[in-house]
Amino acid sequence: MARVRLTRTSILDACAALLAEGHEITMVRLGARLGADPSAVYRHFRDKDEMLRALGDRALDGVAAGLPSVADGWRPLAVAACLRLRTALLDHPDVVALVRGRPPMQRNEFALTEAVIDALRAAGLDDAAAASAYHALMELTVGSAVLDAAVHALAPAARRREYAAWRRAYAALDPVEHPHTVAVARHLYAGGADARFRYTLDRLLDGIAATAVPTATAAPATMG
Repeated sequence: MARVRLTRTSILDACAALLAEGHEITMVRLGARLGADPSAVYRHFRDKDEMLRALGDRALDGVAAGLPSVADGWRPLAVAACLRLRTALLDHPDVVALVRGRPPMQRNEFALTEAVIDALRAAGLDDAAAASAYHALMELTVGSAVLDAAVHALAPAARRREYAAWRRAYAALDPVEHPHTVAVARHLYAGGADARFRYTLDRLLDGIAATAVPTATAAPATMG
C-alpha cells in the first residue's frame, strides 16, 4: 500500500464521509477509505474513542464564536448558545449519535461550556447553582435535538403533514377516556419544533432568573 500522509483533518473527513454513506465507522473500513494502514490513525488519536469525540466536537465548530457578550446581559448569551447548539446537533445527527452518551470534552465543547457557565454566574447563581442550571440547559437542548432529529430531516411540507397526522390521532381518541387531550388536540404540535423549543427554553430561563441574585445587588450594611 502506498504511503499516504494522514492528518487529523483528513481522518475526520473520512469518518464523516463514512457516516454520510450510512456506514458504521470501523478501523478496517476507515483504513480502506484513507488508503492507509488503520494503525496509522493512532499517530493522531490515542484511540477510537478520542477520534469519535473529536468528530463530535467538530460538529460544534463556530457554535461558541461571536456569542453575545455577558456584559450585555446573561440571558441573551444563554439563549444564543442553546439555540446554536441545538442547530448544530440537528444538522449533524449521525455524528451526534456517536457521542451523545457523554460530551466530546474537546475544544469547541469546552468553549461552549465556558460561555454558558459565564452567563449563569453573571446571573447571580453561586457555583453549585450555576452547575445545576448548566446541566438543565444542556439536557433540555440535547434532548430536544435528539427528539426532533427525525422530523427535522423531513422536507418542510412533509414535516407539516407529519404534525397534522399526529394531531388527528390525538383528536380521534375517546373523549370520555382522554377528555383533556381531545380538548387541546388541535393545538398539539402546532407550529414548528424550533418555536416549541424556544418557548421551553424561555420558561426554563425564567425559572433560573427567579432563583438568581443579581450580582450588582449588595447586602445592606449592618449597624454595629
